Amino acid sequence: MPGIDGLGRRSLWCLQQLHDLPRKAPLTMKLPFADTLLASCALIFLVGCQPSNIDEAPAEASPAVAGEACDAARRAEMRTVRPGLEAAALEAARASRGDGAPALWTLRDDDTTINFLGTVHLLRPELEWQTPEIEAAIAGADTVVFEADTTSPEAQRELMKFYTTQGFFTDGTQLTSLLSDAETAELEGALESVGLPIEALLPHRPWMAAVNISVKQMLDEGFDPEAGVEQVIERAAVAQGADFAYLETVQQQLGGLAGLSHCEQVDFLMATVDGIGEGAGALDLLVDEWADGDVTGLGLMMANPEMLGSQPIYDVMMTDRNERWVPQITAMLDQPGTILIAVGAGHLAGEDSVIKMLRDEGYTVEGP
Repeated sequence: MPGIDGLGRRSLWCLQQLHDLPRKAPLTMKLPFADTLLASCALIFLVGCQPSNIDEAPAEASPAVAGEACDAARRAEMRTVRPGLEAAALEAARASRGDGAPALWTLRDDDTTINFLGTVHLLRPELEWQTPEIEAAIAGADTVVFEADTTSPEAQRELMKFYTTQGFFTDGTQLTSLLSDAETAELEGALESVGLPIEALLPHRPWMAAVNISVKQMLDEGFDPEAGVEQVIERAAVAQGADFAYLETVQQQLGGLAGLSHCEQVDFLMATVDGIGEGAGALDLLVDEWADGDVTGLGLMMANPEMLGSQPIYDVMMTDRNERWVPQITAMLDQPGTILIAVGAGHLAGEDSVIKMLRDEGYTVEGP
């Protein structure tokens, strides 16, 4: 595997681990790890593997190192209010019901059929979720469309370049310098619960620390990227000779998080810390809602700014990306054949979903 200039021996070892990992790991966990996890199972191998020397600076300085003061009191007040809002959303999601199987949607014209399947990027291996309808959608696809390419050599190089330039502080800043003493103590407690030493995360920018924590929790709880929906679809698609296409690059996908201000990234991190205390319960509820095809429940849990930490985080993780995808999807109607679009379930649920945006533009999308 080609090396990356400027990485030390430890970082090159980490790079090999990334190369050997499955192609995907995204989802949305308490859900702050929504689609951040796309390619982010790999991030866990970067804990303690920060680059020893980065020769190439990011093309544009991240606001995460701009040094603006964050209002810890404002954040503490927001975190006091959020649990009640989240509890109400979770209660409503539990009360909602689906059709008993993961939801499918279809957009079609005279010579093109586009099927949509919301995905969960890591699942428990024992979960059986494929229905005859889903199997037919996979088997009938001439082209399978995922969120981003994370498996090609070029994508791997760009992914590592992005992580090393946008995921770590390069000016000596340490993560805890952005937090209040109380927040640092909470972070240490969350890290202890998932078996990560805080020293390993000190060079991380807050968004990357949040993703690492989320992924580690999922893996510890028995969620497996090999059992994730994209992995299952990809194996079947390769076997049947289907083509692959992607809606965005990894830089586009993760760049929104990396481009958040200092304070917004810390909001994201502390929302993740808050979610660690819920353990597997919220994760299993999320999967239950997806497996039941409960689009309303998924919208309450995933397409919800309160569940992701703040409106800016929600915008860069969900709404902004959905808006970029819709024109690409409608352009696919010019391509004769059958297409399967498999993207994180949160992108297909709620008021800002791809499905809602398509319908608002006048397209008839069959399904819930």
